[in-house]
Amino acid sequence: MLEGRLRYKEENNGKPGVILCPPHPLLAGNMDNNVITSLADVLSSHFPVLSFNYRGVGKSFKAEPDLPLFEYWNKLDESGDFSCIVSDTEQVIEWSKRLFTDCHLLGYSFGSYIALSALSESALSLTAITPPLAEHDFKGLAQLSSIALFVFAENDALLATEKVRLNSSIIKQQISDCDHFFIGREGDVSRIVETFLLSEAEA
Repeated sequence: MLEGRLRYKEENNGKPGVILCPPHPLLAGNMDNNVITSLADVLSSHFPVLSFNYRGVGKSFKAEPDLPLFEYWNKLDESGDFSCIVSDTEQVIEWSKRLFTDCHLLGYSFGSYIALSALSESALSLTAITPPLAEHDFKGLAQLSSIALFVFAENDALLATEKVRLNSSIIKQQISDCDHFFIGREGDVSRIVETFLLSEAEA
């Protein structure tokens, strides 16, 4: 079982929801991450918002209870196989259909890779914030049928995003004078995503 948090306003019942996929657990990746919480704060004014913790994080189940968080996720990193995390996220998407039929899927950093990998036909859009394009397999972008927004940080020294070319149909936004972690700039990220999702809702 994964730990999750639902934020919503009664007047938004019946609207499509937003599912937030956090960054890597070894890089402050949980549903209390600064960018994830800012997005939840802003977007929950318009949509139901569901955030969650990956396995081994917070109160989510531990696949190998005897292993500390670092060791478990380090094993995943070394193997390069995150299929269990993708499968968990697919289950989150399926479970969310009890709350909303359609969803906007959003991932931050490593969460962008997980979001794309778990993307289903029920997803109305994909938002990727500082996606690790050169570090993980983003070939699924070639078959992407949902509209997508990619948000980059001008001074992102953590990811080699310039090595990958993006489909011209993907909307791209760059936030100046900030790095991968958007400290103090979370509101800028959230407003860009808010504008994008509201424009899609009105389309």
